[in-house]
Amino acid sequence: MKNHRYIYNVNYNELENDLCSFELKALFGSQIEEKVFFSYKEIDPSSSPFIKNRIKIIYETETLEDILQLMENNELRASGFLVKYVELESGDTNFKNRKNISKEVGLRIYGFPSFKTPKIKYGISCYKQRWYLGELVENNLLWRALKNKPYSYSSALDGNIAKVLINLAGQGDTTKKLIDPCCGVGTVILEGLFSGYDIKGCEINSKIAESARLNVMHYEYETEITNGDIKDIQEDYDVAIVDLPYGNFSEFDLEKQLEIIRQATRISKKLILVSSKDIADKLLDEKLNIIDYCKVYKTVKRDFARYIWICKKK
Repeated sequence: MKNHRYIYNVNYNELENDLCSFELKALFGSQIEEKVFFSYKEIDPSSSPFIKNRIKIIYETETLEDILQLMENNELRASGFLVKYVELESGDTNFKNRKNISKEVGLRIYGFPSFKTPKIKYGISCYKQRWYLGELVENNLLWRALKNKPYSYSSALDGNIAKVLINLAGQGDTTKKLIDPCCGVGTVILEGLFSGYDIKGCEINSKIAESARLNVMHYEYETEITNGDIKDIQEDYDVAIVDLPYGNFSEFDLEKQLEIIRQATRISKKLILVSSKDIADKLLDEKLNIIDYCKVYKTVKRDFARYIWICKKK
């Protein structure tokens, strides 16, 4: 079976550059520095806060005329289609002529177009002086609605970070069983459910656990969120995602965090940890392999950071 080649393009703000690179490395298996890149791996753009579009390449040529000729020769057929010019890089001089280009491509597809509710979209684009036509999938941005969940609190994880944590954990494989054993109001749980994962939650505070359940119900999802301590969890999972509780980081707080890490290691082989301090030495003391990590700043003042760690048992 032939492996299909895809073009992806991403976008992020200044503070999220490292976070985007961190996510893409986990999803695609290699370091990606450019905002436009090619891969043979199929990832749903809507599972990421950064991926804008994905084009499954049908034709790649040096000129638009060559694309049009190939379409005529091969009689591309579709019903209920839409053609869209995709601007992959800023300064694309073809973008100003996008309507005419899309029209010329559409005229060479055998079938009826649908401009309001297309069943399939085709993307046409020119990138680095080469033309590409293929099936287009755009980030639907529906996940943004999760940011408006009815129950939240100021220290809850940002939705973009929560989506990245899910991708670090599952790497696009929705067959993996995930757990957030300190789930708070369910920010990570919701992102996991949106992306199609089997993810459960646990929260020691009964009131907050109920808020998490209500948040899940609000979006008409179903999963198990229990009220209890992480030490009481008996089931095994592929990955545990843990946003470690933080405060003044007293010795008591540190010991509490380490105990949570030990219990998370007990129920899963892989951990995605979020901390407010650099705890690399403590993770090594706990006999964990640090696979990768990222430091994310919350504001442009860089006065508050979160560390994200990917760890596995030694």
